[in-house]
Amino acid sequence: MLRDIQVLIDEEPTNKIRIDAALQLSKKWEKVHIIGVHALKTPEVIFYGTPYDVMGYFPQEIIELKRAEADNQAKRLKNNFEDLFSLHSKTCEWRQQEGRVNDILSFNARFTDLTIISQPSDNLVNEREFSDSLIMEHGLSILAVPEEKIPDNMTDNILIAWNGSPESARAVKNALPLLEVSQKVVLLSVGKLERNAISAKEMQEHLLRHDINCIQRHEEGSSPENTILSVAHNENIGLIIAGAWGHSRIREIVFGGVTKRLFTNQKIPVFLSH
Repeated sequence: MLRDIQVLIDEEPTNKIRIDAALQLSKKWEKVHIIGVHALKTPEVIFYGTPYDVMGYFPQEIIELKRAEADNQAKRLKNNFEDLFSLHSKTCEWRQQEGRVNDILSFNARFTDLTIISQPSDNLVNEREFSDSLIMEHGLSILAVPEEKIPDNMTDNILIAWNGSPESARAVKNALPLLEVSQKVVLLSVGKLERNAISAKEMQEHLLRHDINCIQRHEEGSSPENTILSVAHNENIGLIIAGAWGHSRIREIVFGGVTKRLFTNQKIPVFLSH
């Protein structure tokens, strides 16, 4: 079961969807603790990494004003966050820190079970770099939710995008708490598995030993990502579980191809780990 979930809190329109996801999951188990993590956007953070001392061009009063604005924003977000989870009788905790968002999330993920972020837009390089770093460099278990809405019950119907790799096996293990509260699990493989891959049958038997009944399904297709999303749509899937892997280890970086398409699909929440 999940005991603590951290969720990124900011003033973006996608903030509400992330909070909705955290609240929905918190109702699956008793005593789930929600940690709201906010990165303070101080002038030092905004201008981090600039080639020149940009801060030196601004009067001190302007810098202090921007710091005060960041503090006021954090206070407003904190009050809204605490009021909402108190209304639903859920324990919560607020953590704010000055710095880069991925560094702050990565630090807090060391002692939390799951991190909730928004799915990046495929055409925004900064968002892709942010999410790539969280998963590939820091090895976090991530729940990436669409920007506009989530299913009423994400864990009712779950699809496992299975390719037999160590990454997909690790994703399934990390997602066991979610699988254990599901009603239907589809274990989907597309095309031919790589040599020495773990078979879908072996993973199905592993899940059965955890009292998780799953339907094993195999499809052919030149585009695994499109096949996965098509099956997910037809099976009324509320959550996709996948390892951070690429269609070809030689032709693509690890976080590419299939994973990229799933992670930016903007329709179905995706659980990823590496």
